[in-house]
Amino acid sequence: MPVPPSPRSRLRRLVVAAILASFGGLLWRFPLIRIRPLSEITAVAAFDPRAFAGRFWADDLTPALAKANDAGEVMAAIRRDGTEACGSLGRSVGLSRTCLYLVRGTGTIVEVGSAGCRVALDGGAGDVMLATGLVFGTAVRDVTGTVDPASRTDSRELAAAASEINRLVHERVIAPFTTAAKAGGRLEFAACGQVQGVLPADKPWKLIPLRITDLEAPIASAGTPR
Repeated sequence: MPVPPSPRSRLRRLVVAAILASFGGLLWRFPLIRIRPLSEITAVAAFDPRAFAGRFWADDLTPALAKANDAGEVMAAIRRDGTEACGSLGRSVGLSRTCLYLVRGTGTIVEVGSAGCRVALDGGAGDVMLATGLVFGTAVRDVTGTVDPASRTDSRELAAAASEINRLVHERVIAPFTTAAKAGGRLEFAACGQVQGVLPADKPWKLIPLRITDLEAPIASAGTPR
């Protein structure tokens, strides 16, 4: 006749069963090996940052330049109230305290230096510095508001796209502008600017040029892909 298990033995079995059940639940929730659908892997592998940058340039950035706000008006608004200016004339991404602006203006080049070209805006609205070096960061990618950083699960994809967009800015706009720029030259521009806090009154606002046209002869534009 079998001997019934003792209360202590039954308790031990219940504890072991509970531990195994908990461990099984953890494995189900956080598997050691994740099996991904082939379609998902193919989609990730198929992401082409260069093609993404080209579409962004043609479909998002170029149309947005036509709606850019006047640079002098934006500078004045930022100096009055940076928070209000960002809400009405610019945009911020996520929890970032940096505000991005898309601006345009007309002016005269008063200085050509290694950091960029200083431009006095028409009407005495102030000075801006059009950068002439390499472009880094995500400001150009994010300034139109058409690219959602949360739209892709792999952040490296959008980082690569930002690098490609920056490369286009340098090749299509900055490089030809740097070659042609001269003090006294008159130009029309559209550019991307970023502000964290306030604009210093004693320094020109540094901008990333996205379209530049010499008023005497076209020299650079966010236009036809190369």
